[in-house]
Amino acid sequence: MMNPDEFIGSSSGTIIPTVEGQMAFVPNSLPPAINYPAIMEAFEKAAMAIGELNKAGQQLENPYLVINPLQRQEALRSSDMEGTYTTANALVLAEADEEKYVDPPAIEVRNYIRAFNYAQDKLDELPLSGRLIKGIHEKLLQNVQKKRGANQRPGEYKNSQNFIGGSGRQMKDARFVPPPPKEAEDAMADLERYLNREESGGISPLIDAALIHYQFETIHPFSDGNGRVGRILIPIHLMAKGVLEKPLLFISPVVEGKKEEYVDSMLTVSKTGDWDQWLNFFLSAIVDACSNSNKTIERLIALRDRFRSRMAEIGMSARNLSLADQMFVSPVISIPEAANHMGVTYAAAKNTVDRMTTLGILRELDFTSQPRQYICMEVLRATDPDFVDEI
Repeated sequence: MMNPDEFIGSSSGTIIPTVEGQMAFVPNSLPPAINYPAIMEAFEKAAMAIGELNKAGQQLENPYLVINPLQRQEALRSSDMEGTYTTANALVLAEADEEKYVDPPAIEVRNYIRAFNYAQDKLDELPLSGRLIKGIHEKLLQNVQKKRGANQRPGEYKNSQNFIGGSGRQMKDARFVPPPPKEAEDAMADLERYLNREESGGISPLIDAALIHYQFETIHPFSDGNGRVGRILIPIHLMAKGVLEKPLLFISPVVEGKKEEYVDSMLTVSKTGDWDQWLNFFLSAIVDACSNSNKTIERLIALRDRFRSRMAEIGMSARNLSLADQMFVSPVISIPEAANHMGVTYAAAKNTVDRMTTLGILRELDFTSQPRQYICMEVLRATDPDFVDEI
């Protein structure tokens, strides 16, 4: 239960009255005073890790062979943190045919990928702004079940008081109560000004990413989806600032296993105004996320080499090899899609798919028809060492 007395006097924000006789926390404007000596070691490690990840990305012939698998893993883990559980298998089926495969959690997780891609595409024409953030939220909650956010004003800020935690979904038992709607909207406008300020004040974009993430999650501007939107904003911000060259950094697989520490570190900022713990946690998570991405990239590249070696041994052409590469971008495919991708006839595509199935690269999904679908389980397994085949 949120104890207002624990927040009184915090240099990070103010306690104000809200509905139901409760108190809400409104964060102060960024930036706070930063104790650089306390975070310098973590900052230097994170900056070096980002540099190594950028170097790995520069060596990729087609970055999307690894970007798409990394995105799926991020979408799954970020959604897990918010109580939406699905499998990698169900997710790629939802990506392949949204009309036929309507597993609601998978559709919701698929939306995470669409929301991320929307944000990345919009960076060419929009600053990181309230408009862009609302667009991310709208994509995230598009066509989801009502109990999971479709009735929660997709693309619009909240119009009622929300809260975090609490048994029986009662505000009086909440662990944290963010700003009421009016104050939240004002705080988001203030955050937008900070995001687009002309002078950085000497604050690194990497440290800014931690400050912005805390601020967004503390404001909690939407009725639902705040955690997922906030985690999308981390790589988007770093790409907008030119720190991250390609979307290869995803933090959710790291913080999912440290959710309590993740939440507690931000809560400590609100209660005490002590940013050191949160900044060190965030920067350490960046290091771990970069390491995870690099290891996944290595596994995916090794898998691609194995595919090519197997196919070359039986004399399959470069055009056939391109279909194997496509499995990394989208691990489910039909014969008509294979024909379209390779620019060949249906019969030629079927021959290629049949041979890839014999090699164990593809597996026919028995429950599909008109057209039949084939899945590449090894790509899913390479992306997630804990992958379980549940088809």
